[in-house]
Amino acid sequence: MKAAFIERHGGPDVLKFGEMPDPVAGSGEVVVDIVAASVNGADWKVREGKSGQLSRFPYILGRDFSGVVSAVGDGVNDLRIGDEVFGVCDVGQEGAYAEKIAIKAAIVAKKTDRLSHVDAAALALAGLTAIRTIEGALKLRAGETILIQGGAGGVASFAIRLAKHLGARVITTASAANLTYLRDIGADEVIDYNTTDFTKAVRDCDAVFDTVGGDVALRSFAVLKPGGRAAFIASGRQAPKPDRSDVTALRPAVGRDRPHLERIVELYQAGVIPPPPVTLYSLSEAVEAHRVSEARHLRGKLVFKVR
Repeated sequence: MKAAFIERHGGPDVLKFGEMPDPVAGSGEVVVDIVAASVNGADWKVREGKSGQLSRFPYILGRDFSGVVSAVGDGVNDLRIGDEVFGVCDVGQEGAYAEKIAIKAAIVAKKTDRLSHVDAAALALAGLTAIRTIEGALKLRAGETILIQGGAGGVASFAIRLAKHLGARVITTASAANLTYLRDIGADEVIDYNTTDFTKAVRDCDAVFDTVGGDVALRSFAVLKPGGRAAFIASGRQAPKPDRSDVTALRPAVGRDRPHLERIVELYQAGVIPPPPVTLYSLSEAVEAHRVSEARHLRGKLVFKVR
């Protein structure tokens, strides 16, 4: 099969495109012929060797995908060859930058015919992360106010729509180029982070969802009301420690399972979550896709159209 892979850690130029062995379905697994796979910020961190994950070389990157089941392993009774599915690789597994992947059947879900493979791939990990954070870790409720940092990204834009669906008031941050886009998808207030200090403009939030990391994450505690909670996905494996004792810092556990993927389908079919804006690349263009992803100014998602 064709794949984009690395043979050492480094910058975007270490990505190669070529032949890799076809995977085989083990017990409880299926092989999926990948039609589309998305690019995530975690991918280039693994490529650089900054994720804390030990790569075995050659190593195929990529965490979420959509495609068609082409082989079924022993013990798999709920999926068949020809089923259109999407999913996110198990924690510690990657390999979606390829024409095929072997994966546990229990952590993929059937996609609806109305959802294209490209859009399913774009929504998979972003949607799983947003749902696990907004509904799981933060337990956001109707009437609450949440600040979502970095609103134009795939996870954050999904989270904005989900938070509005749950009845929350949503404030978000972005560059000037994305202010109108974020108002259009439902944000109640959008702050241009290049001209306005969010800690001066926002106060008394019930919750914060930070997708940016660094200094933004640390300063986010300031906008919380007493008893507020903040969730962080861009600050490593541990949430940053708050500088006050009356708030809670959370690092969501983004576990993989079929029910949460089916929740994505449910929200899509209900019209709550349309697919994000997508920029398409081929697997042979992985170097350029990583350069764009690493610049961190993207609206929506980067997706590889594999076949």
